[in-house]
Amino acid sequence: MDELDEVVTAAPKRPNFTPEFRQSIIEMMLKPGACVAQIAREHGLNDNMLFKWRRRYLEAQARGTASVPTLTGTVQGTDSTSMLPVNIIDMPVSASQPAASAAAVCEVEVEVGKRRVRIRGVSQEFAERFLKDCLK
Repeated sequence: MDELDEVVTAAPKRPNFTPEFRQSIIEMMLKPGACVAQIAREHGLNDNMLFKWRRRYLEAQARGTASVPTLTGTVQGTDSTSMLPVNIIDMPVSASQPAASAAAVCEVEVEVGKRRVRIRGVSQEFAERFLKDCLK
C-alpha cells in the first residue's frame, strides 16, 4: 500500500478585529463627509463589512444596549464626551395666551450638526420623557 504524505491545511480564518479597532473605524465613518470606500481601502477592509459594523452600532444605540462600544467624541472643539451644550431660552408669554395654557405646554429645540429637532405644543412632562428616551 502506498502512503502519501499529504498535508491538509485548513482555510485561513477570518480576522477578528478588536472592539477598539472597530470603534475607531466607526468613528471615522460617522464624521461628516467621510467616504466609507476610502476608509475601507486605507485599512484593507471590505466596505460592506464596514457598513455592517455601522448598522450594528446604530441599531445598538437605538436599543440603548452596550453590545457595541460607544463612541466618544468632542462637540465643537470642547473636551466634553458625554454632554451636549443646552441653551435655555425664556419665551415671553403673549397677551393673547392665558397664563395657565402657557405653563402647560413647552417648546424644545435640539440642534446637532446640521440637524434640528423641535418639539412644540406638548406638556413639559411629555417632552422630558420623550427626550430621556431619545438620549438613552
